[in-house]
Amino acid sequence: MAQNGANQARGRGLAGTGDRARPIRVLEVELSEDLPALDTAAAPGGEPYEQALVLVRLHTHPLGAVELELPGGALSAAALRAGIDESLGHAVRAHLDADAGELRCLEPRNRLLADAPPVTVIIPSRERPERLERCVRSILTCEYPHDRLDVLVVDNAPATTETRELVERLGREAPVRYAREDATGSASARNRGLEVAENEIVLFTDDDTVVDRWWVAEIALAFANAPEAACVSGLLMPAELDSKPQIWFEQYGGFSRGFDRRVFDLRENRPPRDDEPLYPYTAGIFGTGNNFAFRRSKLASIGNFDPALGNGTPALGGVDTEVLARTIINGQMIVYEPRALVWHAHRPDYEGLRRQVYSYGTGLTAYLLKTMMQNPRLVPGFVALVPRGLRFALAGGSEKNEHKGSDYPTELTRLELKGMLYGPLAYAKSRRKYGPHRRVR
Repeated sequence: MAQNGANQARGRGLAGTGDRARPIRVLEVELSEDLPALDTAAAPGGEPYEQALVLVRLHTHPLGAVELELPGGALSAAALRAGIDESLGHAVRAHLDADAGELRCLEPRNRLLADAPPVTVIIPSRERPERLERCVRSILTCEYPHDRLDVLVVDNAPATTETRELVERLGREAPVRYAREDATGSASARNRGLEVAENEIVLFTDDDTVVDRWWVAEIALAFANAPEAACVSGLLMPAELDSKPQIWFEQYGGFSRGFDRRVFDLRENRPPRDDEPLYPYTAGIFGTGNNFAFRRSKLASIGNFDPALGNGTPALGGVDTEVLARTIINGQMIVYEPRALVWHAHRPDYEGLRRQVYSYGTGLTAYLLKTMMQNPRLVPGFVALVPRGLRFALAGGSEKNEHKGSDYPTELTRLELKGMLYGPLAYAKSRRKYGPHRRVR
């Protein structure tokens, strides 16, 4: 049955993954169809699945994620239904009540698709053609008119012609274009994409994702429903949880931001201080760069992405959190729409996770330093939040750390702290390399 307290993916990562990291079977079900029985299965390493993470949908809309025990490695369809009912029965009933016996939930999306706005999807990539092709093909299978869809791959500091050749092949049969950016870093690649893009709505994802078939439509619909929004972000789910590093990443925080639509700004949509005491500096609550979109004009008005932040730069990270926090600080609005779904391939190896956690720590303090230097008026209020921020980052019982299992490596916590200490110096090096961050004119 459903584990206590694990009825939905939390705002940060997954709850209830247990005291020890074990492979977790990841799947999705549609409640309007017959539910499957889960037969015994094993992770690629041979260890049998003892738990499952089930994304639950109704009429294509994600309602929540349920973590279930798999007694003997299997689960009957009836037991799967019971576990879902126990955890998400209230959400199912609310959805059905709103539909009132009709598929009212689909009407707004169907209306939008009848007159779909033109959009551009930008994918930065570097020397990963197999992953890139999988990502691009998932976008091309989205339920969205191809004459309204522009897919732009930005080849970042390429060492070979593989990416160009792939895009040229795909472009012969689909709306896929190629651009090249020789300055290293995902921010530089994205900014190059923004120079080439012609559409106002621009979606961003990475080449290690697979997007849901309704992803583009749900992003476009969220913008249509919130004309004042500068940014829309979406739900990111793990594609697999087969290795310990993948599970540890979820315990660290993961990418999921929950299943409730939320609106953020500095006015009436500012969260209560008790819920988000570090707002808006804990910019991770707004979403991730693997799954967000901007109105191009609004992003340009605040300077696009900072090329001195992010992977491929001395700062190593921070580009997504910085641009999201900058969006809020500049008085703009972000909408988090969980119906816009993307699946992410977490790093399966421990060395990759080590680098990731260290870069997150470095990017965090680099972005915070940049934010304070650019907005000196914010410094007094930010300084007052520092003790609370340190407790959030370091205390074992904080919301950030309370779900780490007993075998979560303490080395990762030390590496994150080491990265945080290095972040200001890393930012200074990166700023010298890339020069000042100026607003786009």
